[in-house]
Parts: sequence; structure tokens; C-alpha cells
Amino acid sequence: MSKFRFYVIPLTITALALALNLHHLSVDSLWEDEILTATFASRSAAEVIHWTAGDIHPPLYYLLAGNFASFVIGLGTTTVPTPASDWLWRFPSVLAGVLTIAVTYRLTCLLQTMLGLKKSPNFAGVTALLLCFAPIAIKYNQEARMHALFMFWSALTTWLFFRAWLTNPRQNFWRYWLPFAIATTANLYTVYFGFLVLANQVIFGILDYSMEKPYRFLKPVRFESKIKNLFMAVTLALLFYLPWWPILLNILRRRATVGAIEGGVGDSSIFLMNVVKSLGPLPLPVAWGFFGLFIIGLLLLARRAWPLAIFAGLWLGLPSALPILLGDPRALQFRYAFILPIYLMVVAYAAWQISAWLFARSPYLFWLLLTCSFIGTLGIYQQTKPNWRAAATYLNERVSPADVILFGALWDEGRFIGYYYHGRAQLLSPSFFVANLEQNSQLMRQNNGRVWAVNRFAPTESAIIKNHDFSGVVISEPRLAVYEPAMLTKATLDLATQAVDQAYPWATAAEAQGVLNPDPRTARASALRALGDTLISANRLAEAVTAYQTAVKIFPGWVDGFLALAETEEQLGHLEAAAKAYQQAVAFNPKWQGNMANEATDLLEASEWAKALEKYHQIVGRRK
Repeated sequence: MSKFRFYVIPLTITALALALNLHHLSVDSLWEDEILTATFASRSAAEVIHWTAGDIHPPLYYLLAGNFASFVIGLGTTTVPTPASDWLWRFPSVLAGVLTIAVTYRLTCLLQTMLGLKKSPNFAGVTALLLCFAPIAIKYNQEARMHALFMFWSALTTWLFFRAWLTNPRQNFWRYWLPFAIATTANLYTVYFGFLVLANQVIFGILDYSMEKPYRFLKPVRFESKIKNLFMAVTLALLFYLPWWPILLNILRRRATVGAIEGGVGDSSIFLMNVVKSLGPLPLPVAWGFFGLFIIGLLLLARRAWPLAIFAGLWLGLPSALPILLGDPRALQFRYAFILPIYLMVVAYAAWQISAWLFARSPYLFWLLLTCSFIGTLGIYQQTKPNWRAAATYLNERVSPADVILFGALWDEGRFIGYYYHGRAQLLSPSFFVANLEQNSQLMRQNNGRVWAVNRFAPTESAIIKNHDFSGVVISEPRLAVYEPAMLTKATLDLATQAVDQAYPWATAAEAQGVLNPDPRTARASALRALGDTLISANRLAEAVTAYQTAVKIFPGWVDGFLALAETEEQLGHLEAAAKAYQQAVAFNPKWQGNMANEATDLLEASEWAKALEKYHQIVGRRK
């Protein structure tokens, strides 16, 4: 029975997890964030590190995924994206997710021993199965993003931590504490939330030490030595992280500067309810049922080992509270799969206890939980992702070299369609197209070219435009060729204006589909910025100022928006307004603050607009 429990059961569950996560892995094209992965991770290690220094994620995942992809995709005969390359970009996440399930099984067995439940039914297997079927886990296990890898590191460091904590401290530093330090370092270099995982482990150690007695189910262990080894391992991990500390501190300064201004996560109660919803499985009443079992499990854990109960509670509580405290609106994009190993372990523990009390340890409650999870997983497979691959294929087959393809600005349409598109026509922003309209229109007239458009929304159709929807990527195909510059300018500005109007409806619809969680303010501000740039190209500077002003009002703290506003105001000769806009841009960028910024502020307060502008040009690296 022991060999069956510790070998056959986890191997069977792991094989099942592999099958579930490989199912339909390349049916959908890479979507937005995955295209970012494929784009940036393909660069050199130095470029990846430089880019991630200004991103919201550290570099480790990109380095691992990029090296894997460069090796295996490089073995093929094509350099253009294909379903096979999409599959390969996603495979590292599949591998990380499957390994997480194996680690979670071993971790639950270890905690089961700590609780004195050696003779209990195998709820370690139930925990692993719940994680195997967890919709949010499968969702991120099938994405070319860092969240599955982060879940793996979080589970692995926790298993190593408890393994080290419960064994002889004189014999296990090299065997467990050193691997714990290395895995913790990897976790910190994968997602910044890794600090919360480490903090929780340290808190458990301090609380458990305060009990001044070992678990009665285990052999006595010297707590002083354990605390010493824990301190050494944490110190080692933080030393390994030393090269990245300046970047992390800069990110924290940035959050402190713009957090409150950006509006944070909104209503805290709604945010917390969405955390429960994101952990699932859906529908929402089922997600709340799982959360109810989690609360019951915490209460039951507290009766046996209250440090473990606090550990499990903080495992969910710290990641839920930190975005509220930091005021980070990007936390609206829930990426909490890493919570699942401990969260589902507590759910399984509560279900085991309830089954023992009410159902004579019948497995019916377990089967109910697993069935709900599996049904939720079917919904993940049915989610519709933006089909950039199909949209690009349509363009590749139909455009001519003389054509022009305009891309929208709601959410980086140009970058995403450009990943799959390899046709001969130019991909242009509306502002660049209008700025070079005389040349563009002449070339199109000479070669029978036409103007296409790629957007996330469906522009108004007309006698000369027909839309084709590829699951949220809309190709506007021209029915007639238009070459008059005035008409092309009007049509381009109308398209940019429609993007502004459609930003909020599009964001709401995208979030309802469950794949994207776009911030509608960011989408509309981006569209306003594109409209303003196009208006400048059309030499309508005053209208561009209005667009930029609206953009920074919607999304305050946006440095690039204030810079665009400042430059346009300066072109119009509005020196005071330009200086104040520059001041706002500098205020929201910690890298630009210092003595020179203080001097510029003094000049501004003294109404020395021209001198203040000259100083701001030096700060931001721009000249007239």
C-alpha cells in the first residue's frame, strides 16, 4: 500500500495532468501576453535583462523560455510562427504545471504527517487531483507566460522549507536548506510576489519557534538550529538576488509615486471577491463553496497546529492585500494560480474532515469537488482567444505590396498582428500614415494599392469597407480604392475616433470572455494618444492637445501622455502649459527626479517658462 500511495498514485495523477494540459495546446494562436513572451524572450540575454528592468516581471522566465525556444524551434526549417512553434512556446509552462502537481502531492503528504494523519485516507491524492483539474491552473499551464513556473517554484520552495524544518538541522543544510535558498532565488527572479511566499515561510518559522515544542507526531528537533539555518538560507537567497535589488527598489519608488494617482484596484471588496472568483472553479457559487471549505479548513487546522493555519491563511491573504496597499491597477489582471497548491490542500483537508463527520469517510464529497473542477476546466478549453494567427493569414494571402495596413491603438494591435503577419504590405500607425500621406497616396494610386485596417473593435461598415472578425481581431477590407488625401485623412481620423469611443465597451466585453482583463482606462488613454498623434500629423494641434489632456485625466501618472501634451503645447507656444505638463511627467518618473528637477520647479514657480522648459528638455533628454 505504501508503494502504491507514494509512486503509482502520483505518477497516475501526473500523467493525467500532462494529458489535460497538452489538450488543444496549439489550437489557439498565441494571444497578447504570449506574443510579448515570444517577441522579447527571443532576444539576447543582455537585451532581456535590460528590457525586464523596466517591466513588471523579472527576467528568469523569459531567459528560460527563450533559450528553450531558440533551441527546439531552431531545429525546425522555418523561422515564421506556426502552430508548432506556438506549441513549443507553451510547453515549458505545461512542464512547470505538471511538476507542480507532483510537488504538491509530496508537500501534502508531508503536511499530512505533521498533522498526525498517517492513517487517514489519502487526501494528498485528492489535493493533487483538485490541482490537476483546477481551471485557473490549466489556463496558465497552457500559456507562454511565467505564472505556471511561479506556481512551481512556490510549491517547490514550500516543500523544501517544510522538509528542512522537520529534519535534523545538523544534517540537512546542504540537502534541503541550500536547495531551498536556490529555489527561492529562482522564485524571486520569476515573479515579484515571490517575496510574499518567502515572507510567509519566515513568519511560519518564527511562529512555530514561539511554540517552544515540536509537533507531537514527530521526533524532537532543536529549534535554535532550525532558526539559524533558516536565517542563513534566506540571507543566501537575498545575496543571490543582489544584482536585482536596485531595480526592485526603483519599481517600489514608482508605485509609491503613482499608486494613489492611478486609482489602485478600485473597490477593495469587489477586488477581494474577484480573487475568490479567479481561484474558482466557476460558476461563482461553486467558487464560494471552495472558499467556504478553505475557511473551514483553516479553523480545523488551527485546532491541531495554529502556525500552519496562519501560514495557509497568509498564503491567500498576503497576495490579496498587497495590490490594495500598493494601489496597483494592473493587479486587476489576476495571476493567482500560485496560491492553488496550499489553497486546495486546505480545501481537501476540510472535505476530509467533513466526510469523516457526516459521511463516514465516504468519497462522495471528494467526487463532487473534482466534478465541479472538471466542469470548470471544460469552460477553459472553450474560451475564445483573439485569433491573431488567422487574421494575419487572411492578410498574408490577400494584400499586395502597394497596400497599406493601419493598426489600431487599443492594446498594441500593431505589435500583435505583426508577430504573425509576413506579407508584403506595410503595417503603419494612423499617425505615420497621415504624416506621409502625399507619398503614400501617390504610391497607392500608381500601383492600385488599397488601405486595410486591423482593430479589436468592428469599425462602422460602409460601401467601401467590409469587416471580417477573427475572434476579436477585426480586419477591415477595402471594397474600393481611395486615393484623395483629404478623404484618407478624414477616414483615418474617423477610425481613430471610433477607437476612443469603443475602448470601454471593448474592455468590458474582453473581460467577460475570460481571456483578457484589460484596464479600460488604459485602453481609452492609448486610443486618445493615437488620436492625438494623428491630429498632429494632420496639423490640428489644438485638437490634439484636447485629446492628450483627456488621456492624462483618465489615466493620471502616465509619463508618455504628459510628454506628448507638453511637446504639443510647446509647439503651440503655450509655454506655461508646456512647462506644467513636463513637471507632471518628471514627477511620475523617479529616474528624472533630483536637483535638476528641483531647479526646473523653482523656475516654473518664478514664471520663468522658457528657462524651465530648457531645464526640462535636459532632464527628459529632448530638445526643441
